[in-house]
Amino acid sequence: MAHADAQTAFGEDSAVLEVVDPFIELHTAPGRGYPVFHVIEKGEQVELLKRKTNWYKVRSASGEEGWTKAAQLGRTLQPTGLPADLPEVGHGEYLASSWRVGFTTGLFEQSTSFSLAVGYRPLTWLGAELEAGKIYNQSVTSDYYSANLIIEPFHRWDLTPYALAGVSRFSFDARQKVLLSDLGDADAFNVGGGLSYYIGRNFLIRAEYRMYSVSSNSDSTGLSEWKIGLNTFF
Repeated sequence: MAHADAQTAFGEDSAVLEVVDPFIELHTAPGRGYPVFHVIEKGEQVELLKRKTNWYKVRSASGEEGWTKAAQLGRTLQPTGLPADLPEVGHGEYLASSWRVGFTTGLFEQSTSFSLAVGYRPLTWLGAELEAGKIYNQSVTSDYYSANLIIEPFHRWDLTPYALAGVSRFSFDARQKVLLSDLGDADAFNVGGGLSYYIGRNFLIRAEYRMYSVSSNSDSTGLSEWKIGLNTFF
């Protein structure tokens, strides 16, 4: 989050960071409209000189000075090897990246569930996600697939709420009677919500609750799922 002061000088103990992205761009002034005049490549060091809103003035090892956006500096390393902890770089900055993948585990009714998901985010507050998972109960497994829309209006908070809605397809094993009495393939509509917690770099933890309305052979059954998982976006 940006601080209220317009500009801050770092002084003599300026931070020195190592670039871990393929490159960062230096602009002649703090703003996207100013031209890029120099590129600092991966593995090079940069020195932070001053900050103006969410832009940093930096100096390269070869002496060039210019301005770069805080989001790019968030992908740099301190001399200790830890990610740079800059106040302006947070969850919202990384959500400008379009793709993310994740793994979750949870409890689908009385059964354990696991899933993998791939998501695409055309806007920072709106994304789409495809998910494939398995439900385990004793020695029986069932598969499910989901396509969801995710709305995350408060995306600049480290702890951000979100809502989702989507459709699912289940392939229940014929012996999986803990979930449905008449089992087989079934379609479902699901809604839910959760919280994402940004844990630094491009990783976040998601905790989520979903409700499914499952239709099979003209019958409809309500099911629920709690899940938690780790996501990374790039």
